[in-house]
Amino acid sequence: MSMQRPVGSRVQHGDPTCADYGCKRLECLKARRDKQKRNKYLRMTGRPGVVGPARAAAHITRFRDAGLPDKEIIQRLQITRNTFYRVMRNQDLTRAVEQRILASAVPEPLSQNKNLATVGATGTHRRLQALIVLGWPAEELEHLLAVHDLWLTRTFKRQRVSFAVDARVRDLYDQLWNARPERHGVDPEAAADARRWACKEGWGSPLAWDEDTINDPTAVPAFDAEAPAPEADPENAAARWVAGESVILTSAARRLVIRHLMEWTPDPVDVIAARLEMSPDALSRSWERIKKRERDAGRKAPWRRAYLTAQELGLDTEMTNNEMEKVA
Repeated sequence: MSMQRPVGSRVQHGDPTCADYGCKRLECLKARRDKQKRNKYLRMTGRPGVVGPARAAAHITRFRDAGLPDKEIIQRLQITRNTFYRVMRNQDLTRAVEQRILASAVPEPLSQNKNLATVGATGTHRRLQALIVLGWPAEELEHLLAVHDLWLTRTFKRQRVSFAVDARVRDLYDQLWNARPERHGVDPEAAADARRWACKEGWGSPLAWDEDTINDPTAVPAFDAEAPAPEADPENAAARWVAGESVILTSAARRLVIRHLMEWTPDPVDVIAARLEMSPDALSRSWERIKKRERDAGRKAPWRRAYLTAQELGLDTEMTNNEMEKVA
């Protein structure tokens, strides 16, 4: 009877476990037969294929003592998360996995983690929150910190964190405090969601803190100015927003901005949506409603005016006026 392949399994063809999951490819079946023969030989010679977890668990503990989080240890050992925690729960493992774990060299200890002392979590919270204000999603921060999913949410609930966590967050903050996420591969929609979350929570940006206040529980963020009030005139508000001013857009002004950007700029939908902190689908729906409103009013509906350069069209840039008129 074959085992059920777990969700997210990384087992590839040619692995004996792939055949255990029911795969009938010849390479997988051969790998399982070779494994069975080897296990039989090891048992006959007094070396069973399954061993106790003591040596592997002790080696993993050395990684933890060096200050590495579990997620990074799992990556270094090249084992699954399930295998890692089975070993730490004192469950048996295969000899091959044990050898893989023992073959991994333990790194030098982190200087910040020479003991188990903790520090207040205020600075850690504010640095992470400031990065979210910039648009860094929680999932991306967790990936960069090499921690498990939902680690950030749990950390926000803690009053104290270890020296290692505090040092890692400080280092990451120093790298990203002035970096725009979209320029580092972050999806614009995910960045916009992160900014909306931070705005809702009222968190301060990196510019709202300095090193003298960010760790002080009694300090408050130094916002540069009050939020701008909505502009009463939609056309004026839209024009000011397009010009780069900080303006709160009403629904009418937002429609004018969407119409302008969609009709007169060559930017793709996802880029325009990111500027307006909308999803591409929401932007497309708004654009369709704008066109329908114009048609219902008996006016010509707007359309996207895409202009291409002569180089993009593959044309000679030294064309005469008559030739340019023909192309037009």
